[in-house]
Amino acid sequence: MNIHLFLQLERRFLIINLQGSILKTYLVLLLLVVGFSLQSDPIKKYKIVIDPGHGGAKQDPLEIFGDKYDTVTGRFLENYKDGASHPKAGRTEMEIVLEVGKELKEILDLTKTKKGFQKFKSYIKLFSDSDAPWIKIESAMTRTDNYKDRSYREKEDKNQLYRLYDYPDFKTGKNRLGRISMINKEKPALVVSLHINAMNAAPDSGGMGAVIAPSYQTFELLKRISDKKAQPEEFLKTPWKNWMLFESKWSRLENAIADAWIYFNGYWPNQAGTESNVERFEGYRANMITWRYKDADGWEKTVNNKEGPYAMDHSGFRAVGKFWDRERGKPELMRREGGLEGFGGDNLYASNELLRFMQYGLRLQVNEDKDTYKEPNKILLPFVSTYSIPTFVNAISAYLELGEITSDRDMYFVTTKKRKTAICLAVGIYSLFNGLELRPIETLYTPKGRRIDFEKYVGSTGLSYFEEVVSDKNE
Repeated sequence: MNIHLFLQLERRFLIINLQGSILKTYLVLLLLVVGFSLQSDPIKKYKIVIDPGHGGAKQDPLEIFGDKYDTVTGRFLENYKDGASHPKAGRTEMEIVLEVGKELKEILDLTKTKKGFQKFKSYIKLFSDSDAPWIKIESAMTRTDNYKDRSYREKEDKNQLYRLYDYPDFKTGKNRLGRISMINKEKPALVVSLHINAMNAAPDSGGMGAVIAPSYQTFELLKRISDKKAQPEEFLKTPWKNWMLFESKWSRLENAIADAWIYFNGYWPNQAGTESNVERFEGYRANMITWRYKDADGWEKTVNNKEGPYAMDHSGFRAVGKFWDRERGKPELMRREGGLEGFGGDNLYASNELLRFMQYGLRLQVNEDKDTYKEPNKILLPFVSTYSIPTFVNAISAYLELGEITSDRDMYFVTTKKRKTAICLAVGIYSLFNGLELRPIETLYTPKGRRIDFEKYVGSTGLSYFEEVVSDKNE
């Protein structure tokens, strides 16, 4: 063959082959674009509740204005917890977390429409190059204002819209729902509780952390230690040993045993953990909530029995009833034990994962020339106790302490940079539902990007554990 003819044929073949490759690439891109445009509906829909903590005021007397209403004694058991504050800096927890919560809801609401999700995807792209399918995340808030936003007279009840537990309307006599019951009524798959700590840290220290509660099996171990049927070492070798200190002069084990008394018997014990302290009654909290696990009407008549679920001491206590069946059930083990963090279940994973998204995302969005602080304070060890929301909702509980009220660095990221903080949380929530492959960067904290297996909470009836939290009569 003539050499010139061979070279000419080879050139033409190369051009045709190259054009074919370009055409194939174009067609693939076109199919991707058309594919998303043809996705007329989200692939999944999820419901979450955003719970900005507190909102009310500490008012006297607690018998009228408190929280944790006890139907046995007919009174509130404790003052309303109005949250952290730093008067010199003009900071209050209830106002800060509400603003973050509003920003978070606004961003999540973008997922309601296909057009809005395109904007939401631009936030995802800050974190990941992964393809992100459309997921609709419906969100509700437990409150949208504070008592300061309303015109209350001095002796009016400023806490009626912000209590944690159910309470009677003294004007009508009707039961009104507290925040826990409001959360359960929404039947969410996830509840994100937003709080600020008050540990009196130095101005440039502090940190963020998860708030969790263990399951029945851990409290049962503590009960056996209290009854001298198990050794303290059995607890102290577990990840739960870093218990919250509510009594500063007691050891962590003594505080943990005290919480087991509150969990089972409703009373604080003495420091030795051998008997209940009748002067420190915390109430039967599972019956302060409107949900399917509340005992039947008239349960109050059985509280003086020496044996049963309302016994005052461990020896007479019997874990019987719908609530205790729930506590021993598999869903509560999945929510509160084991899991991707090694302990704390899906609750701790969801909480820590959202905090990791904050750490990762705030560093990505930093402006080296303008930002006062370039990175947030560290993630602290989880705060562990018999906390209410992690215990008394069926949803996965991501309970977050976003920072320390006295830390200028912490407060910078939840006030001045609240929009960026909300973006981090929103993308983290999306990842909990779908999963994301995070872009690799050098940082102390990188999210795992693993979705929670929500399907494992679906029962034989086809309903999820989250949907079964209230019965038909509760709705």
